[in-house]
Amino acid sequence: MIGVSDDCIELRKPSLLVGIGKIGRNVVSKLSNGEHDFVLISNNQEELNDFNSVHIDCDTWINPSSYKIRSFVESHKEEICSKLSGYKTIILVASLSDKSGIAIAPVVSHIAKSILGKRVISLVTMPFGHEKDKLFHASISLKRISLNSDINFVVDNDAYIEINPQLTVEECSKVSDEIVLNTINLIPEIEMNLGTNLVSGTLKENNIEDGIKDLIAQLYSSLGTSSITKSILYVNGGRNEPIGRLNEILSSFQNSMDGDTNDVSFVVTDSSRNNMHLIATIKGRTKFDSYDPLNQIPDENVLDWDIPESHPNIDLPLPLID
Repeated sequence: MIGVSDDCIELRKPSLLVGIGKIGRNVVSKLSNGEHDFVLISNNQEELNDFNSVHIDCDTWINPSSYKIRSFVESHKEEICSKLSGYKTIILVASLSDKSGIAIAPVVSHIAKSILGKRVISLVTMPFGHEKDKLFHASISLKRISLNSDINFVVDNDAYIEINPQLTVEECSKVSDEIVLNTINLIPEIEMNLGTNLVSGTLKENNIEDGIKDLIAQLYSSLGTSSITKSILYVNGGRNEPIGRLNEILSSFQNSMDGDTNDVSFVVTDSSRNNMHLIATIKGRTKFDSYDPLNQIPDENVLDWDIPESHPNIDLPLPLID
């Protein structure tokens, strides 16, 4: 049911949106009714609803670590498998600045891809640069999710706030949620490129030139040492713009891109809002790799496990030896 062509795949229904944690609930609540089948997964009951949910019960733990939450996911594997098994495509949404996303998303992607053999599209948001306690765990989880995803869309909160320093954390989180939601809505329209795709967006009602400058600034903030192989600019609400002007903007945008890529295009969509999104397919290391110092070690020199690390309760009584 899914066609594969070079570095692109064509996705067909049935598909399931798996929302993890707060961002999952926020995105699902804004989707049109019946647009996607969905299931919410979280260790926090307040982030779930009365149906289509999997509650990761952490027993008596009040403030469990991401490793501890992940250990409790083990007892829900069969339930998660049952929720995912009837679908050909899994769309996974998670925030890697939240413990629930860091803990649960790598396990769900492993179940979907490695155990059930599904096509997996992941959309994850990364933490702010000042959240030092989350960067390492987010990098580890991102690597796991990427390995178990055919397509991985990454939204970098830190890049967005760098060019909009006046935003509060709450305002920026709302913007990143909106970018994730818009990317999900674009999935039926876009050419799906395998691998990692950086997603940037501008939701301000500004002119196209200023918007493109913001998008490029976000993109290069997240690139690291990676290179861009392909990029698509989505201009929402731009059908009243002169075609010649759009072509001129595209040419300027293409000339601003470093590297060997010449594969730059734009798509104009119907929308009441004048905003833009840039989806760039990349190869190489991003700045997220620097969050984990061990990423400096070549992959071929690293011994790793297929199952993400967790912290289970182990009752191991030892005899008292005098």
